[in-house]
Parts: sequence; structure tokens; C-alpha cells
Amino acid sequence: MHSTLSIFLVTFISASAVSNFFGVPGNLLIALGSFFYALGTGFKHFSLPFVLTLIGVMLLFEILEFILISVSAKHYGTSRWGVAGAIIGGVLGAFSGAFFTPILGAILGSLLGVFVGAFMIEIFRTPDLSHSFKAGYGAFIGRIGGLSIKVVGAITLSVMVINHLI
Repeated sequence: MHSTLSIFLVTFISASAVSNFFGVPGNLLIALGSFFYALGTGFKHFSLPFVLTLIGVMLLFEILEFILISVSAKHYGTSRWGVAGAIIGGVLGAFSGAFFTPILGAILGSLLGVFVGAFMIEIFRTPDLSHSFKAGYGAFIGRIGGLSIKVVGAITLSVMVINHLI
């Protein structure tokens, strides 16, 4: 049973790490999957302190991502509504891009969607093309930084879990 659960966990972690590119909280899924693995094995292979450490590391990366995106958006003058538009645009862009090519399309769609989402909201709020373009650019830069942090977080969590399984 242990090896079947371990194989399932590694597969789940891999899928969760990739899900970050689609706007899905993959790092949270990695931590939750590890928690459920620990429950399923009666905490024989993953101790409660280890699972809590995974959750702490996941939260740290989520906070870092939020700070980076917020600072970037604020620096480029994106409003709160623009940030909301960027989030919605990023998710829609990732899913529509994945329709054409699964991974690369999702990444490119997400980046383009973030820009378009922030730009469209800002152009409706204040019909200033320069400001709207700058806000979209800020959201785009924030998404690149945020996605980079999410990927580093996914790699960190995955290495922690896989090393603990070995």
C-alpha cells in the first residue's frame, strides 16, 4: 500500500506543480496532497511536524508572490480593479491558451491575459491609453515574477516531499 500511495503522491505533486501555470494554487495542492498522504499512512512516513513545515513553506511562497505582485502593480499604477481584471484575464488566458498547446499555450495565454485584463479594466476606468498600457505592463511584470516564485515554491515543496519519501 505504501508504494501505491507514494506513486500516487508523486504523480499528484507533478500535476499540482504544473497546475500553477493555469492559475490553480498548485503549491497548496502539494501541501494538501502531502497531508492526505500522511493521514492515509497514519503519519508513519510523514510526521505532523513535517506536514506543518510543508504548509509553512507553501504559505511563505504564497506571501512572497502576493507581495511581489502587489508591489509591481502599485509601482505601475494599477488599481485594485485592474489587479482583479489581471487575475481574471490570467486565468482565462491560461485556459484558452492551453486549448491550443497545453503547457506553452497556458503560460503565454496567462501572461497575455494578465496584460489584457488589467489594460481593459483601466481603459474603462480612466480612458487614458498611456496609463492603461502602463498598468497592463505592471500586471504582466508582476505575473512573471509571481509565476517565478510559484515555480520555485513548487520545486522546493516537491524536493522536500520526494526526499522524504526516499
